[in-house]
Amino acid sequence: MVYKRVLLKFSGEALANNNKEKIYDPFVFERLINFIKSFHAYNKMEVAVVVGAGNIWRGRNNVGIKFDAAESDYIGMLGTVMNAIALKDQLIQAGVDAVILSAFLIEGIAEKTTPELANKYLEAGKIVLFAGGTGKPFFTTDTGAAMRAIDINADAIIMAKDGVDGLYTKNPHVYRDAQKIASASYQDLIDIKIEALDLSALELLKETNIHLLVLGMDEVKSFETVEEHIEIGTIVKRGVTL
Repeated sequence: MVYKRVLLKFSGEALANNNKEKIYDPFVFERLINFIKSFHAYNKMEVAVVVGAGNIWRGRNNVGIKFDAAESDYIGMLGTVMNAIALKDQLIQAGVDAVILSAFLIEGIAEKTTPELANKYLEAGKIVLFAGGTGKPFFTTDTGAAMRAIDINADAIIMAKDGVDGLYTKNPHVYRDAQKIASASYQDLIDIKIEALDLSALELLKETNIHLLVLGMDEVKSFETVEEHIEIGTIVKRGVTL
């Protein structure tokens, strides 16, 4: 299947390359920008991007101060805006026009997202960076990515996971009997209560025709040329069983 419109989803931690002393790793940033640019420029796709904020804020890792759970999530949402600003800057320096749309208006930085506005920018050839998550606490950026993909009627979500090369039945770093999932339906993943994805995101996607393609972040880091083939670890869509 040829995809014409894709949403790329990256974890915030990946931007730091798992280095707790850095917010952004220059090498990863270079590879990430090249990866995004390749889909847009070489493959002529309309591209949207969602990135997390784990390189800036993870509430569960906070030590010494107790934050209200909702307020902690709002801090994380603002972290996604910071990452979107950084990505936009680097994309523009790389010669690609980009715009930030956020779940909440930030005057001078991001317009409040709507499906109509996102579609207008995508059709104009701009890369759309979605920030601010869902705009509501208690949802992950996986769910935010699912919502935005539905908003723009994306053909596929391409999700890069850090530390693995696809989805597994269990955490492969903990369980020796974890099995890699080559293909599955959204319902299959819901039934096994897969830990690597937010179940609310799967619930949103299960009745759509949007494909979810999961690959390892190492694929992004090693990506060199626009002609290079990427290795998809797991394909998720309707009508496929484990």
